[in-house]
Parts: sequence; C-alpha cells; structure tokens
Amino acid sequence: MGKDPDGTVSHRKVVLTCVVVVAAAYGVAGLLFGPTPESAPQAADNSYVTPPVQFPVRIPGCDIVEPPRDGGLSGVVFGVQEGYDNPAYPWFSGRRAMAMTDALRAALPADAEIAFASPRASLVFQPILGDDSRRDEFGSETDARATVLRGDRAGALRVAVRQSARPVPPCVAGALDERRALADGTVVDVQDTWYEMNRVRTLSRTATAYLPDGTVASANATDEAAGRAAAVPLTVDELVTIVTTPGLRVTVPIPPGTPDPPGRCITGLDRSPEIDEARARRMNAVLAAIPLDGLRVDRPLGALLPADWGGLCQVVRTGEPGEDALLSIQITTGQSLPQQDSPDDGTTSRRLADGAVLASRESRYGVSGPASSALTMRRSRTVTVTRPSGTQIEVTSTVAAADEPVSWALLESIAANPGLDVS
Repeated sequence: MGKDPDGTVSHRKVVLTCVVVVAAAYGVAGLLFGPTPESAPQAADNSYVTPPVQFPVRIPGCDIVEPPRDGGLSGVVFGVQEGYDNPAYPWFSGRRAMAMTDALRAALPADAEIAFASPRASLVFQPILGDDSRRDEFGSETDARATVLRGDRAGALRVAVRQSARPVPPCVAGALDERRALADGTVVDVQDTWYEMNRVRTLSRTATAYLPDGTVASANATDEAAGRAAAVPLTVDELVTIVTTPGLRVTVPIPPGTPDPPGRCITGLDRSPEIDEARARRMNAVLAAIPLDGLRVDRPLGALLPADWGGLCQVVRTGEPGEDALLSIQITTGQSLPQQDSPDDGTTSRRLADGAVLASRESRYGVSGPASSALTMRRSRTVTVTRPSGTQIEVTSTVAAADEPVSWALLESIAANPGLDVS
C-alpha cells in the first residue's frame, strides 16, 4: 500500500491466485486474506480492489485505532470432511450443527426467505475442515451459506462460528466502521463496504461478535445474486442480531430432541438437469403421503432439495436413535431406459406395466473413517425405477452389515410411485 499526500492509504490491486488442496469428499471454494509480496505481478483482468483507507481516523467505539495492514487475496479450493465428528474440535458435533442451524434460521427477519438450493447452500452449518495442526492454514470454523430472498431482491449470506481463547483484536483502520460494546460483555465489530474483483463491484456488510464464552460469530451479507434484482439482503443491525443470537454460542446446551444431520445427497457422477421448485413441491407432497409401514425416521419424507450434481435428493435416518442407518431418495431426469436383462453385478430387473424398468440390487461393502484405516462393513438395498420420460428414482437403505435394511416392498412402493415422475 502507498500513502497519498492527503493521508489516504491507497489499496493497490492484487492478483487472484488459486491453490488446490487435495482432500476427501467434495470441493468448496473460499477466500483467504493474507500478505501479498511487493513483487506480485499486476493483472488488470484478475484483480481485487477495496476502498481507500483514511489514516489516522477515529472509529466509534475504539479508543485506539491501528494503521491499516497490507493484505492480498488468494483463492483456495479444498475438500471438506463429510462427517461432523472431528476430535480436534470437541465443542462441535452434528447435533450442535443442527441446533445452530435452527437458531440461525429463527434469527432471520420474518420477511426473509432461503432460496431453494442444496443443503450446503441452505444455511446449514457444515463440518469443520482439517485438524488442529492446520488451524492457521484453514481456520477452525463451521459456516452456513445461502441466497436470501426479500421480496423481488436477493443477496448472499454467510455465517461462520468458531471457538477462540484469543482476546478481542485491536481496531484496525479499514477493517471496521464501528465497535459496539454490549451489556453482557460482548463486543461487535461492524462494517459496510465494497470490493471489486475483475472490475465488478460487490457491496458487503459484516458483523463479527466476540462473546464472553469464547464464541466468535461473523455474518457477511453481499449483493451477489442470480435470477433476481441484486441487493444486500440484510441491514447491519440485522446482522448484529444474528451474530448475538444465543443459539450460536459454542457453550449453549444443545436442545433435547435435536436430530443428527441428514446424510449427504449425491445423485451419481453424471450431472442431471435441474428440477425446479414447483415440481419439487409436488413430489414432496407425494412422498409425505406414502405409508412407511411403521418404519421409524428421524424426519418426515417430503423434503427433497437440489443435490450436488443435479436432480433432487433427501436422506433420513431410520431405526432407533443412534443407529447408523440411512434411507436416501434420489430423483434425476434425462436418463435412458436400461436394458431389461440383468447385468453381472447382481442386479435384477423387470418391466412395469407402464413401460418403466425396476431394478433391485443388494450389496455389502466396507468404509473407513477419516481418522482410521479400519473398515466398517455396511449393507445396502437399492431399488431404481427408470421411466420412459427419463425420470429415474433411486431409493436406497443402508445399515450396518449385521442389520436388516428396509424391506424390498417398501423400497419399491416409494420408487415406483407414479407421482414421482417429473414429467
């Protein structure tokens, strides 16, 4: 950075670079801010620009303001663990993620809606990446993201929570517009600003709360949106309400009855065309009305959401609490009718009266967790119905190897229900 004669600190453009880190599960894109070498090349078509910073400056709520710090932008693409149980962060678990998700959604303004999207983009708190040795490299936070709709406008929201033993950081020029001290000892920093990437300006509002129990919660809203008029969906005060919501504190007891998170939805390796929200609602009503013959589920059927690779999906836990048993329903379109003859993988198939092909398969396999190389044996039953329209419904029950999956009759009654045909 250079200092202009009027005291303005000019933020120079920095090059956006991308680092790829190989990890398990699925990819997530993020932005990490850090020092940029003075020798970094300039690139007008691949740059990041922030507003100029005035220094010295007075910031409300700050007794001392430190000078701005050099900063650059680097992109990171990394994998995340699929499971929530990470021994490096004992305060966090799948049930806490669900409790925090409920608290976050309840803290949104009454007229704010979450856009129809996959669970990972529906304000659901995600697993914490990595272990304690990589805390400084990747951070130690769980986050939830979504597009938020308010009337005819939309914008992005990201909320992150972590546990920290560090003191509240100093006030730094350019990093905040105001510091608020609350009655319970909480300190909240807020900022209303903008940045430009590749010459495209994004408006951004942030509130970060440092709570007495060691919780650090931040909420960032921007005017990034697609399909509607773009606008920052939340005010600064609304973001402050979110980050000070009691349910986001890392020491708050988890409410009784909070379920474990649902399993992750993946609809195969080939991308499927998207299925719109109106069709999803229709099929959700069909699923909710299907009798389950006494099968215990941790949440009702009828909550299909977009899957990571297209189509729709829902995963519920079955059996008694604590049992590692899942029932998944995946619906895709644009699929070709399979050959009726059974392949060599143990699948059996038959043609239904309406021309659809129903295939059944049972298998056993081993899986290993991120912290162990030992295999855990699993057993699954899958019924797949492919219709002449190209709709394919796949219903799978997965249990421990010694347990009995959901009955073939129930799996078929779900997969073969004509109301699940997208056309």
